[in-house]
Amino acid sequence: MSTTRETQEWMSALLRRRRALPRDADVARAAPLHVRGNDRLSPVEQVEIYREQFWLRHTASLLEDFPGLSGVIGQEAWERLVEGYLEDTTLGSYSLRDLGERMPGHVEKSTWLTHHELCVDMARLEWIYVEIFDAPDVPPLDGAKLASIPEDAWDEARIVFAPAVALLEVGYPVADLRRKLRAGPSDAVPIPAPEKQKLVLYRGPDKNLFHTGVSDSAFELLGLLRSGIPLGRASEITAERVPAEAPELEANVGAWFLDWGRWGLVADVEWSDR
Repeated sequence: MSTTRETQEWMSALLRRRRALPRDADVARAAPLHVRGNDRLSPVEQVEIYREQFWLRHTASLLEDFPGLSGVIGQEAWERLVEGYLEDTTLGSYSLRDLGERMPGHVEKSTWLTHHELCVDMARLEWIYVEIFDAPDVPPLDGAKLASIPEDAWDEARIVFAPAVALLEVGYPVADLRRKLRAGPSDAVPIPAPEKQKLVLYRGPDKNLFHTGVSDSAFELLGLLRSGIPLGRASEITAERVPAEAPELEANVGAWFLDWGRWGLVADVEWSDR
């Protein structure tokens, strides 16, 4: 019999096989060196049970995390995509929660997919949803603290965003498409035309996931603020980068902050009280 380590390595390689192991004569001959079998199952048949369970659990987990992607490409392409992913991808975690972490990159390399660019956008969106769903909870923004910030301190204020917030730029309306695909039969949902969108993705207090489209200047400002740049400087950079929307920025930034607070995006505001 082999050592435990040898058996683990042997089993690990076989679990990702796409086809039934009893059909492989070499595997059938090697199996008794690693497993004993019993009066009902041969050694290779025992190993086949684990291989089948590996695929069932992993494919079901990926389907749960990427319903929009599977709905876009259909059953046959989905099976090919997932089989290639599980066979080729080195996973960095033992948790099924992290199984789809590298799926967006795998989709990007899978140029054989119909509607490839849309699929890349969808995979990126759906993995972000997984991440923000599991992000830590933070207390709501303290209104009394906001009221205590002096007016002249706002330029240097740093906005702290909740962990369950993400920004995503896409070329297709994938968030709306995903919602439609989950609501009914995927074959009844048409593939949308390209449409560039800048999305804010966030988790509500009831654990529901939301998205909203924002303007170029709002998206730029949010990105700068999330990187830790103070409000005043972030506003200046946004006006420089999106000059066509500079008047909108000045006129609407107050209303944006009200929305961001109402959506639960902002967790805190830090400023110097010197």
